[in-house]
Amino acid sequence: MTDNEIIEALKTLLKPMENHMEEIDLKLDKLDLKIESLRLENKTEHRLIRKDVEHLNDEMETVIEALRAKNILPLPKQM
Repeated sequence: MTDNEIIEALKTLLKPMENHMEEIDLKLDKLDLKIESLRLENKTEHRLIRKDVEHLNDEMETVIEALRAKNILPLPKQM
């Protein structure tokens, strides 16, 4: 068997492995995209939650001030 025949035989044997590796690479790329999408969703949700908490804090401050104005809630003690 010549060197070229050996090389061709090896290429033939390695071709299915190469195809499998390409398939694995594609699956990894797809997983990377899914992970990145989840990260973006997570950041978006965190931002929305922070906005909601800020809004609730503002509303709570308004309620507290309204209750203090009606003398339902005592004024904070001065130091």
